Amino acid sequence: MSALNRYACSFIGILLLGIVTGCGNLKYMVLKGTSIENPPVERVKVYVKGFPVVSKANVVDPNAALGDSEYSPGRSINSLAEVGNAIMVISRPSRIEDLTRSLLRELRLDQLRIFAEFDRVTSLTNVREMPNPFELVPPEDESAQLEISGSVYLLSQRVEQRFSQNSTSARVELVIKDLESGEEVTLPPMTAGISMTFNSKELEEAIAVFISTLLTQKTLF
Repeated sequence: MSALNRYACSFIGILLLGIVTGCGNLKYMVLKGTSIENPPVERVKVYVKGFPVVSKANVVDPNAALGDSEYSPGRSINSLAEVGNAIMVISRPSRIEDLTRSLLRELRLDQLRIFAEFDRVTSLTNVREMPNPFELVPPEDESAQLEISGSVYLLSQRVEQRFSQNSTSARVELVIKDLESGEEVTLPPMTAGISMTFNSKELEEAIAVFISTLLTQKTLF
């Protein structure tokens, strides 16, 4: 083996070793830029300020994607919505107006539920658990370190004056406030392809699990 090859192999070995040993020091994305040690040496004390939900629906024209021979009024709204083209967005009434209570239930768990993948979510079976890095405290607690808030944009569809039975996605924007420094950071919005029965408890729970997933995302740097 040439000296150059030996050098390349040594460099790759050192790089892989650094990655492996560094996995124990992965940093939480929500803690970046805060005064809190990252990764934290103990559970971070947080409270939840609010998570309002805005519900919208894409108005879909199935004729734009289906020919006359394929289109049938008897086809389900969900199947028509999948092949149609959205022509506008309208508001859709929903009983899910705020995710605060559902998120609080998740954050009270010793083992936090998170999605392994969230490109396409149709049930709560594809979740894994991890030790909860957060400790819920009242907003008036002087030991609180972070204030968590944000918003949810819940999307579904409407075809021929009828709303789809399922949602199509949920976009979450997180806002993290460092209570020691007063600094507030708005994280880039993230979207999960949550397709579940609209207005169902399962849908509400799934969005809360998605928020927990975002709160626990880690990075090497």
